[in-house]
Amino acid sequence: MQAEGKTVPYANGLQHLNDELEWLEAGFRTLLELGGGNPFANPHGGMRGLAVSVDELLEASEDENNGTAEGWLRYVEERRSRERSIAASAEAAMREGVALPLSQLCGRLRLTVWERRFVVLCLSAELNRKYEKWLAYFNDDVTCRAPTPDLAYRFLCDSREDMPKARRSLSGSGALRGILLVTEDAYASAGPGAPVRPKLKTALRLDERTVSFLLQTEKLDARIAAFAEAHMPVRISSLPELPPEDEAMDAIGGLAGEIEVGGGTGIPFIHLSGPAGSGKKLRLRHLAAARRQRLLVVSMRALPADAARAAVALERVAREAVLTDAAIVLSEEHAAIGSDIPHLDGLTRALGDYARYGRRPLVAWTSNAKRQPSELPLPAGAGWIHGETGIPAASARFDYWQAAAGPAAEAYPKSTWQELADKYRFTAGQIANAWRQASAMAAGRGDPIPGRRELDAAGRGQFRHRLAQLADRIVPARSWEDLVLPPEPASLIREACNRFRHRETVFERWGFGRKLPYGKGLSLLFAGPPGTGKTMAAEIIAGELGLELYRIDLSRIVSKYIGETEQRLSELFSEAENSGAILFFDEGDALFGKRTEVKDAHDKYANLEAAYLLQRIEAYDGVTILATNLIQNMDEALIRRMGFVVKFPFPGPAEREMIFRAHLPGHSPLSNDLDLAFLAARLDVSGGYIKNIVLAAAFLAATDKQPIGMTHFVRAARQELRKMGKILVKDAFSPYDVDLNETFG
Repeated sequence: MQAEGKTVPYANGLQHLNDELEWLEAGFRTLLELGGGNPFANPHGGMRGLAVSVDELLEASEDENNGTAEGWLRYVEERRSRERSIAASAEAAMREGVALPLSQLCGRLRLTVWERRFVVLCLSAELNRKYEKWLAYFNDDVTCRAPTPDLAYRFLCDSREDMPKARRSLSGSGALRGILLVTEDAYASAGPGAPVRPKLKTALRLDERTVSFLLQTEKLDARIAAFAEAHMPVRISSLPELPPEDEAMDAIGGLAGEIEVGGGTGIPFIHLSGPAGSGKKLRLRHLAAARRQRLLVVSMRALPADAARAAVALERVAREAVLTDAAIVLSEEHAAIGSDIPHLDGLTRALGDYARYGRRPLVAWTSNAKRQPSELPLPAGAGWIHGETGIPAASARFDYWQAAAGPAAEAYPKSTWQELADKYRFTAGQIANAWRQASAMAAGRGDPIPGRRELDAAGRGQFRHRLAQLADRIVPARSWEDLVLPPEPASLIREACNRFRHRETVFERWGFGRKLPYGKGLSLLFAGPPGTGKTMAAEIIAGELGLELYRIDLSRIVSKYIGETEQRLSELFSEAENSGAILFFDEGDALFGKRTEVKDAHDKYANLEAAYLLQRIEAYDGVTILATNLIQNMDEALIRRMGFVVKFPFPGPAEREMIFRAHLPGHSPLSNDLDLAFLAARLDVSGGYIKNIVLAAAFLAATDKQPIGMTHFVRAARQELRKMGKILVKDAFSPYDVDLNETFG
């Protein structure tokens, strides 16, 4: 666009397209004056209606190589001049930051002059219906109102020598066919036995997304919006700091330059693995922003399940990325190690097209678990880079909590953020979500800022795992007052809780973590007779630390098939790492028994299971509790790896009296004759049996509609002793003994 010899930049993309359509319409009118034929052969042997005469056939045959039309040559020169003017205005506009989709498309796909003209020709049929009539006339077919290869060769070439190049542009390997056009002939005859249109008369039509991109009517192809989202190249200030010693992250950062690697060779393929919210996508958004490139994030889980539909969807993803100069991120939310990736062939083909046609292709794969290159859809010649994003250090988590709270952070003491950072080994994303959830809870009760209980509740709500499928959750309901133990084991349990609370201080702030690459978790072994409080102690620890407690169901873990037990254990610990939960192995000697001399294959694989368990417990950063009734049967290597070995002794009379009192609620109706010291002296049982006796006595009293008294306790004790198989001595509970026959009579 020029004004008095001066180049005027375009104000928008529509202005640019209107100027392009001007040379197109001028060419139509020139071709019409020549009769619609081949302007480089017989200009008068063109369109003469739908009826073809013998004279016309002979004339076309005799004059095929006659001279050119002067009018057409003048138009060709005018078109070139007009295109130079349009290019100058477009370049000026883009320097001023005006987005011109046609120019962007031509640059990104490296289109030739003829290919750019072809795009304008195809777009005309989508812009105005008047062009449909022109196209039908020049195609000599009123049913074909779209561009055809024949018309494109005749109309868009500057000379006869340009036609072979134009044919190559419309071949199957070119960007026009591969990216911009609909792959099928929209006007082709359908049905069995129907005539097939010749290739030169095949209707050509731009894909819907190509049209919407050129007209700027869509920011993202609506057909992929259900499983893809686009992010503009904008810097985000909340990106977690990258570890300076991480060579993989340094290599990824080196891709921020304006390096063109299109053509299918040297395409970078980044694989980032790590827990949810650890900044994988955020890092890639920063990388794309540094490259001034959009980021197209595709959810693998949301892709169509049907293979054919998924292939079409992935083809559209590749088109979107090429048109918008976007990097592609394939997000695998729940990757299982060793599992197959769905639609792998379709992914590989789509990424191959993206690598072939994209100007600056960049592919990333994000998942919670590391994938091997052989598992991933790497295009041919791609360079694979793996980086791991882990949970940030406690000092960084301290900053993230305050950043999430914003101005409200000043309302809390620094110790609150320190405690939250030490307690919850969260990613930056989980911390932000926890603060939002806690704020919503506080708003529900009319408070502008959340309290500590809401922060803890929101923190626990961030855990995402499938442990309930592998273990049984125990909701902590006991407190320290309920646990009756001698001073030494009780102090060991409290010491274990303190070790968990201060682990960040010791491992990170004091530097012990650099000396201990593994074994940072808290592991406890509870040993003692049945009913001595091992499960209760696990509950108390979970409540004290504010963590979920899961009791491992051995029936879901142990398998008779070789290798399957280890696979289930691997899945169990992987889910536990995502949850921060306490793993409670009751009857631990069933899994952690002593390894034996190998006499047959069963011994060999049993020992392998035990060895694998030892390794996983040592590598687990969370809390693991093992309970056993037979500590002598436990493997010595396991005992050595335990941070605490707590022995639960059989309770004596004084402890049994305390257990009786601990199990009686404060508001329960008690008879005046209740003598708990007498019961504790006469009943030589552990706490688990005492719990059963207290509960049974309460039900007996409720049935009699009386306060709980000695009669009810004695009856309940007799029932429990019989269940245990103990011999009842006559007058064992005298003077409180009763005649059971009279009672039940």
